[in-house]
Amino acid sequence: MMRVVMAGPLPPAIGGMATVIDDISRTSLAREVELILFDTGKQTPAGRSLTQAIAARFALWRAWWQALSPANRTVAHIHTCSFFTYFLDGVYVLLARLRGVPVVLHVHGGRFDAFLDELSPFALGIARFIAQRATRLVVLSGEWEIKLAERLPGAHLTVIENGVAEPQLIEVSKTSGEVIVLFLGNLGQRKGVWDLVACAGQLPSSVRLVLVGGEEDTGITERVRAELEQQGIESRVELVGPAVGEAKFRWLRKADIFVLPSYAEGVPISMLEALAAGLPAIVTPVGGIPSVLQDGEHALFVPPGDRVALAGAITRLAGDADLRSRLGASARRHVLERYGIECTAQKYLQLYESLKPGLINQDMKPGTEDAGAVP
Repeated sequence: MMRVVMAGPLPPAIGGMATVIDDISRTSLAREVELILFDTGKQTPAGRSLTQAIAARFALWRAWWQALSPANRTVAHIHTCSFFTYFLDGVYVLLARLRGVPVVLHVHGGRFDAFLDELSPFALGIARFIAQRATRLVVLSGEWEIKLAERLPGAHLTVIENGVAEPQLIEVSKTSGEVIVLFLGNLGQRKGVWDLVACAGQLPSSVRLVLVGGEEDTGITERVRAELEQQGIESRVELVGPAVGEAKFRWLRKADIFVLPSYAEGVPISMLEALAAGLPAIVTPVGGIPSVLQDGEHALFVPPGDRVALAGAITRLAGDADLRSRLGASARRHVLERYGIECTAQKYLQLYESLKPGLINQDMKPGTEDAGAVP
């Protein structure tokens, strides 16, 4: 049986990568291959010393080396994202190649293109070297394939969209006459949180805006609270903080509308989860979102940063129960049929099976043709 060592942050870590790995571990993939999860999340206390941090990092690298066994048919699958995390994960890529194991490097995050564009020439060279050492570089949409093909020449790109598990069936009571508009994701400027705050006072009195998530921008929760208090609308907006597991699904069941007015995205898991739960959505057509949804068919699109359009779309959906029902039902069918987690699991399996032994120890140089590419 093929052995897959899948690396990335694992629950209780919060975020799209942790959700993807947790969901995929519960699919048929875990029966088709020997799936070993390897936690790359921070495991040392917040007040750790530099010595402790370095020792913990070397311990992780040693454990990674030991987890990879070239004697078996082993594949390393590394989930990564922008900034320093990418370079740390690059060490896992290089160790796997030294071990003689093929590597799938799986890129998440809505600002990966901006991250590369902001690197110095030297750092960009390292980033490209890491990408070229991966046997496959997985991206989340065709749009991201175009973006990264330009920025990471020589990388062997494969598109596999995020998949989502069908939400838990949790019974909740809904307040009559109140329309709950749910934002689910880490709070930050990139996610359009300030746009939501700015238009909150313009929404009908029946609308309650609920923000569920941790902080992408440090200290944003308190700044949002201060802004709401200054506007005198703190009763109209609820800041819940992070929610995982049943608590997250309870909010999905209680909500009437999902909103994600981001400026940059991959294919956000929170959006797929909301649509799979049957929620009508208001989103911005950024990153991989337009490749997944059609405006007016599965969701309402608003331009990023257009607060007037955002307030208008929320008001429109809040006042039209039939439109909410139609969009929610259409999106749920679409997402579960095309982006269900089992579809993703099968695409992972096809990718693993395409990695030919003859390519494992071969340097992946720019321009090298790879006959094992997934069509």
